[in-house]
Amino acid sequence: MNKFVKGILGVILSAAVAGTTLAGCSSTGTGGAGSNSGVNASSGKLDPNNPTEITFYSYSLGYPTMKAGMEHLISSFNETVGKEKGVVVKGVVDNNMSQNSADIAAGMEVDIVQHAFGMLDASRLNLGFKSYEELFPADELAEHTGQMIPNALELGKIDGQMYGLAFTFSTPILYINKGLFEQAGLDTINLPKTWDDVYKAAVQIKEKTGKDGFGLAPDNGWISEGLIFSNGGEVLSSDKTEAKFDSPEAVEAYEMWNKLYSSGAAVKGSDKDVMDAFMAGNVAMNLQSTSLLSGYQSAAKAGGWELLGAEMPQFGDKASVPVNSGSCLAVRSDDPTKSAAEWEFIKYATGKEGYTIITSEIGYLPLRMDITEDPAYLKDFVDANPIVKTNLKQLERIKPVTIWPGTGAKEEYQVFLDATVKSITEGNVQNVLSDAAKQMNDLLKNN
Repeated sequence: MNKFVKGILGVILSAAVAGTTLAGCSSTGTGGAGSNSGVNASSGKLDPNNPTEITFYSYSLGYPTMKAGMEHLISSFNETVGKEKGVVVKGVVDNNMSQNSADIAAGMEVDIVQHAFGMLDASRLNLGFKSYEELFPADELAEHTGQMIPNALELGKIDGQMYGLAFTFSTPILYINKGLFEQAGLDTINLPKTWDDVYKAAVQIKEKTGKDGFGLAPDNGWISEGLIFSNGGEVLSSDKTEAKFDSPEAVEAYEMWNKLYSSGAAVKGSDKDVMDAFMAGNVAMNLQSTSLLSGYQSAAKAGGWELLGAEMPQFGDKASVPVNSGSCLAVRSDDPTKSAAEWEFIKYATGKEGYTIITSEIGYLPLRMDITEDPAYLKDFVDANPIVKTNLKQLERIKPVTIWPGTGAKEEYQVFLDATVKSITEGNVQNVLSDAAKQMNDLLKNN
């Protein structure tokens, strides 16, 4: 999702904020766990002879590289578990993640939404999304999530409640053009591990080949946080009442990035510009999402070069701390039978069968490690794609991408993004981040 998230964050926030009055009019309130036990799936009754239809709003259905895989996921459920239990899932294209908000405003049935993590709190407050603890049986929720990667379960939690279960998921990986490394006389076995390694390799590639050595666009919108975390910094305080991205650790991380960006060995431009340049064979290293693996493999094959992958670079001897890109499943319901139907689809979509489709056909990472070793599911796929193995190693170190708090989420995100772009492209990192932190603190006080 990372390559479209920047464009849609503002759209979804505008829609969510515009919908502030909707939640008050809707029967789908925003109460906490146990506040309305009447809508819990445990009291719902599904009937195979009279199927319950639910809607699933998915941005993946609107993108050519993801559409077929997501349609397969939906049809596979409908033809198996759905038919057995009495549930029919209707997929709805959620272009720019704004259709769900518009349909909620129009009073239409919006049940499950493939939702961006960063704007989940605003939607919770304004659009009637409910916690999993309120809607689904506690014992079944614990059993279903028990085999999922623990860190991933924290991604969609707000105030200790799960408002989104991690669904499509990726972390940053350092993609490498093996051919350019060889032309520059660099080691293609022991790949760059630290940011110092990346800097030295990028400069050598530029000197030896004339091509750009490295690419990470300042407007990438999510990987930036991982750089700060990897150097021991934070973006916001744990209670989300204070900006922390102007700390010495954060400033040092961004100064490294600015040095690399300004070295003459890094490609300039937007996130899309950097991706296009890498696929064209004009950039040797690109820190990007694993969800681009299939597209990058196709580009490498067409261009006659080999694609390699390494873990996200680290600062010195400190292990890198990747953040996640992707989406969660957010839920609305005012009826126990509908809740039961939603739960059946969620269990399937985030279960072994669902993640096998999501990983092998769409490109996101599975959040159930056991299926990567099971021949009945993903073992053969993972064995054939070593870059996937590289990225799976990072999952135990992931830290959630920031969920910007309250109804000011759009403005908060924009302050951080603008400060990132300005400090990396113009320098003067400390002053830029300090000024932005003051702006952020003013916004946070108004939440």
